[in-house]
Amino acid sequence: MQEDMHYYGTYAMARAAGMEVKHAKVVAYAAQYVDDSTANDSEVHEDGGMFQTTATAHTNSEAIANAAIDHIEQRKVWVPFHFFPGNKGNTLSEKLKCVKDSDLAQEMVDNHIRHAVSVKDEYGLALMGIMAHVYADTFSHYDFSGVSSKRNKVDGSSFELDVKDKKTKAYIMGKFSGFLNKYTPTFIIKNFRNFASKGASVATGALGHGAVGTYPDRPFLKWRFTFKKNNRDSGWRDNPASFLEGCEKLYNAFSKYANDAQIVKGPVSFDSIKSKVDKIIRLERPKEERIEAWIKAIEGGKLFTPETNEALFFSKHDWEQQKDDFEDLDNAHQMIEKDVYKFHQAAIYHRNYTLKQLLPKHGIVVL
Repeated sequence: MQEDMHYYGTYAMARAAGMEVKHAKVVAYAAQYVDDSTANDSEVHEDGGMFQTTATAHTNSEAIANAAIDHIEQRKVWVPFHFFPGNKGNTLSEKLKCVKDSDLAQEMVDNHIRHAVSVKDEYGLALMGIMAHVYADTFSHYDFSGVSSKRNKVDGSSFELDVKDKKTKAYIMGKFSGFLNKYTPTFIIKNFRNFASKGASVATGALGHGAVGTYPDRPFLKWRFTFKKNNRDSGWRDNPASFLEGCEKLYNAFSKYANDAQIVKGPVSFDSIKSKVDKIIRLERPKEERIEAWIKAIEGGKLFTPETNEALFFSKHDWEQQKDDFEDLDNAHQMIEKDVYKFHQAAIYHRNYTLKQLLPKHGIVVL
């Protein structure tokens, strides 16, 4: 999913579930920041304290390099944060494939809600945001895995797109072509029509959904294709239906957390906003216009009763600035009050829980 869903959609679901603006903002910010925290950095304060960040994503160029040479990074980043294993099948490769709303993902959600309540005054909200990102991605990234695998390869001539607006269809096809031209070695792209998907999958080491570009992340898209392995037809992937289901599941998770943490205030039922959320999701427009649709729905009171201070603007630089200000604090200990510090606390918890507890419990050892 993209920023329209990970920040604005997440924020709307948290607010509708009864979280106040100050709580929903942190949850939504953390959900989107999973895609923006791309560095494993460390800074040392003059008093000797240290602040270390955890990469929860890579830039596309980094993904290409890491896919080819660093499978450990795939397993530390892509598996726990973007392609949550579904634990279906017999082989490790099969079990690592992401499954929509899998039993394993639900177990992760239930665990994180309990833990977030226990640390609600520390990094609980940030953990709920990370959970929201990971869980939501199962509704878009399903059938792909977060490691280099032949199972991720796609027949580039098999794409079918069901988009009513011709300009939007041309736009997303152009985006896919741009992705290949920017991140694929030029010697691979000799014939775009025949080698488009092959180029993407080679460039990313058949990692994740690189072979299908951003098609899984576009809320309004209905599409299909053929996997190269066993010539398997994906069937029509109904992104609008999947994204709406994901929104409802996030709403339910936020409702449980808000009630258990005793921070719930003025919730509305999901049924009362379902049709409005569905309408936003089905909007065949570029990301910026989809974001504007969420903002208008929130400001117009279509999803819940709005406040004057709704957090309707996301900029990753807010938390990046908190990182940069570390050396200027009076002492290193003050950093633990910053949202970006709490995010990295939550990220480490989620990664360790997933890779060292949950997956091994189910017979999956990846790291």
